[in-house]
Amino acid sequence: MLKKIAHFFKVFTLCFFTFVMIYVAVFYLLSVIPVVGDKEKSQQTEDEVIIFLSTNGVHTDFVVPVVNDVIDWRTRLELPSHRAQWLAFGWGDRGFYLDTPTWSDLSLTTALRAISGTGDSAMHVTAYTYFEQGEDVVQLTLTKEAYLALVNYIDASFQTEQERYKPIKAHRYGLSDAFYEAKGSYSLFYTCNTWVNQGLKRTNQNAALWTLHDQGIFRHYK
Repeated sequence: MLKKIAHFFKVFTLCFFTFVMIYVAVFYLLSVIPVVGDKEKSQQTEDEVIIFLSTNGVHTDFVVPVVNDVIDWRTRLELPSHRAQWLAFGWGDRGFYLDTPTWSDLSLTTALRAISGTGDSAMHVTAYTYFEQGEDVVQLTLTKEAYLALVNYIDASFQTEQERYKPIKAHRYGLSDAFYEAKGSYSLFYTCNTWVNQGLKRTNQNAALWTLHDQGIFRHYK
């Protein structure tokens, strides 16, 4: 009996580490393969819209103007300040966002629910009166058509209530941000950065074939 148990754990360990190695290899290779944006559809015009990609080293956000000719985001959500000029949208796992303010707060239950794809998702929205560019920011110029595609992509990721985004009350990191109920599930194969990468494809911008990590996106803009 003990020999059978030992054999089982040996096979399980071998299979687990084989899976991890294949997973890491595929993740890296697919993130290196570029999906090049359509330059003809992304040429600068008088109707261009400036947006940004921003990362904190782990998580990537879309940063877009609060108001322009395409959309007024104030019609969909509540802004903490009437002076806000930019909004950062970041999709992710609800448990990570709300229950894990720091890595030391991460529980096994939250981690397993997130990587398994069985948890709910949330959208983190941060307002800025001024958005400062740095090393972790990429500026993109979109046509109005491309920006509309991005707006529709972001909008479709929210849960709505009476044509407005459904807020998650009493949860925020500071005075300039808020959380909203979102659609979809975070998993081992679809992360916050995968969500941004898919949005870039929708707008004919450079992207990775597939990525889980922020550098899988940003390496195509260096």
